[in-house]
Amino acid sequence: MAIKRWDPVRDLREMQDQMNDLFDGALARSSGGGNVESMTEGWQPPMDLLEESDRYLLLADLPGVAPGDVDLKIDDGVLYLRGERKSDAERSRESYLRVERPEGRFALQIALPSSVDAQGVRATHRNGVIEIALPKRQPAAPSQIRISSK
Repeated sequence: MAIKRWDPVRDLREMQDQMNDLFDGALARSSGGGNVESMTEGWQPPMDLLEESDRYLLLADLPGVAPGDVDLKIDDGVLYLRGERKSDAERSRESYLRVERPEGRFALQIALPSSVDAQGVRATHRNGVIEIALPKRQPAAPSQIRISSK
């Protein structure tokens, strides 16, 4: 093993590189950059994830998004929620003084625990909130095995 001389400037550069990577990743996620399958598109809706005794419950705020504009699927243990909030065609962009509500494509992806029964997933849309019920699999009952002698 080679002996390295301590260099405080090198340590600061390494820390700066790590911080830059951290900020670059956060900015890429918020602006929709990067790989769509591993990141998000456009914006990400706020959501809550709860665990109950028999299920997980995901609540995603999507006011102004019609249920037909939302795509929900589970693939290889990952839940994908994608869609689009369309702009208001009645108003011109020049008339806005302030714009804070995101529009355009959105995506949310959640890795599911192996205990989720993907066949029993149900989703409802009410008052601008998508509620996704992810039932838990029932644990296999222990079985008694007889040992025979030969």
